[in-house]
Amino acid sequence: DSLDFSFAPETPGMGGVINFMPAYQNPNRENAASCRTKIAIFLCPSDQRPLSDWPGQNNYAGNQGGWLCDRGDNPAGSSDILPNELQTGILYYLSRVRMADVLDGTSNTAFFSEKIRGNGVPNRRSDLFAFPNQSSLAATFQQCSTLNTLTATPLTSKWGWSWVMGENCCTLYNHVAAPNTNSCAGQGFPGTMTNMAMQVSANSYHRGGVNVLMGDGAVRFALDSIDLTVWRNVGTRAGGEPQTNLQ
Repeated sequence: DSLDFSFAPETPGMGGVINFMPAYQNPNRENAASCRTKIAIFLCPSDQRPLSDWPGQNNYAGNQGGWLCDRGDNPAGSSDILPNELQTGILYYLSRVRMADVLDGTSNTAFFSEKIRGNGVPNRRSDLFAFPNQSSLAATFQQCSTLNTLTATPLTSKWGWSWVMGENCCTLYNHVAAPNTNSCAGQGFPGTMTNMAMQVSANSYHRGGVNVLMGDGAVRFALDSIDLTVWRNVGTRAGGEPQTNLQ
């Protein structure tokens, strides 16, 4: 209730090696205290690194589903590279998904998973790496999955620094690739971020996989070795796939 939704949230800068998403403050610091608030249930006990000077961080990401960053349900714009591409998950840019829209069944659909927070310095596990923008799901998966993270440039090393930012940098992941694989953001995308290719993989410090919150409230453990088709199936709300086993 302390958030004033007539003002934007106060946010930390996400930049590091690249000046990405600079910090924002409202003129009179509206929402400053609320947005910085540490919320214990948003933090995974297995990720115990310090919270730096911004305590309002987050480990639990909503299932966006598809591979385009800000693609939503609005009609395609004139610059959209794939006008018919829609998000397939639950939470995404300007999403308005109802339970009735989860046609695959809530027990078969991922709502949230977990992701390692960055600590502000390059880290192969938590970084969101920059890579050349792609124009298809297959190309995004192939290029990001084979990226050499020893030499790649992090777009940000601060994943999860703000629970109020409804973006792939802090609160959303997708089902492009299996858990504990590379995360990448396309650079050089045309027009707006609706054309920005993303592979934002769930990951954790748990051995062998990640916890996934299904739509029926059940928490299931998805193995790193999960079949990619199965993982992508549980990322869709209305794909018509058969019931699946995350392991």
